[in-house]
Amino acid sequence: MSDYEPERYGWDTPREPPAAPPSPPAPPSPVEVEPRGVTALALLAGLVAAIVGGIAWGLVVGWTDYEVGIAAWGVGALVGFAVAGAAGRRRGEDLQVAAVVFALLGILLGKYLAFAFVVREEFGGAIGLLSGDMFSLFRDSLREVFGLFDLLWAGLAVVTAWFALRPAEPAARTEPAALPAPDERPRRHSRNPVDRLTQGLPHGLRITVDWVVTIAGAILIVLAIKAWVVNPYRIPSSSMEPSLHCARPAHGCEARFSDRVLANRFIYRFTEPERGDIVVFETPPAARTRCGAGGTFVKRLVGLPGERLELRSENGLSHVYVNGRKLAEPYIGPKRRDARGPETFQIPQGQYFMMGDNRSQSCDSREWGTVPRANLIGKVFATYWPPNRISLR
Repeated sequence: MSDYEPERYGWDTPREPPAAPPSPPAPPSPVEVEPRGVTALALLAGLVAAIVGGIAWGLVVGWTDYEVGIAAWGVGALVGFAVAGAAGRRRGEDLQVAAVVFALLGILLGKYLAFAFVVREEFGGAIGLLSGDMFSLFRDSLREVFGLFDLLWAGLAVVTAWFALRPAEPAARTEPAALPAPDERPRRHSRNPVDRLTQGLPHGLRITVDWVVTIAGAILIVLAIKAWVVNPYRIPSSSMEPSLHCARPAHGCEARFSDRVLANRFIYRFTEPERGDIVVFETPPAARTRCGAGGTFVKRLVGLPGERLELRSENGLSHVYVNGRKLAEPYIGPKRRDARGPETFQIPQGQYFMMGDNRSQSCDSREWGTVPRANLIGKVFATYWPPNRISLR
């Protein structure tokens, strides 16, 4: 055995270490599983919020005779946060689209109810709130109901509902910080009195109470504004045509819907009434006897305290002279003047002379006398309904 071949027998060949047994597969990372029914619950919450918001909008208009476009944004915000609250951490484009659809549904419902309450008042309740005639009238009046400002508020509502459900951005992975012991965790103290009063109630009931208080507070704010700041009024007759329109088929009316105007209730606390102001006021008792109607009227202020006001006939039409000078009245057309004979009125101190722009169809101070300063409610400064006639004065 001269030939020494250690490789042949593997004496000096280094042995390979035995292969390590395969490591067991790593457990899968926990995946959040969507609870059953969370999507359905979120959709139901959005539908309920749309219906509640739309009905609340319509009822506020019916009770207060006052409508503002911000109500559309309120419906969109209510729907968006209702869906987000019911969905929890669940986010996605499907819920965003659903929230937008429900927001538009709530806006349409609110607009319809506001329109229906106005129309019922115009026609003395002759048309049912949910009748086929009302639906047809609403459909035919969509261009007048949804003005430019309404579309802008609706767009803001849609954006709000969409962003309320936007997916959260993934946070950077960091080592979890050690949590303090339960007794050492800082407690949050809310300054909201509603939270303090309801802190012992279940979470769902607390949210319900919070929404009820919010809606009730909003209604109280609207009522307070009506009582002391701004109040809406409807033009029921043709006495102010064409400056302010009333609804056909009433005699002398030119428009499909009566104008709704806003009166500043506090302006005459700081300034004196001026000639040419369109004023809301309480009529003297004689108005009910002479005109068959009294209460709150809307007329133009023509004569001031201490002035001598004359009606002179020119070419068969009556014109106004104040202290011997003819009054320029560009708001009156030739067909709106009457043919009354010459008359003279001496306006007492603290009293005002009111006349309608449609002189031939107006029962005013020429019939029932002057109006005391204490009877003046406010100055008309804007028309807010219908949307195609929105304007400032």
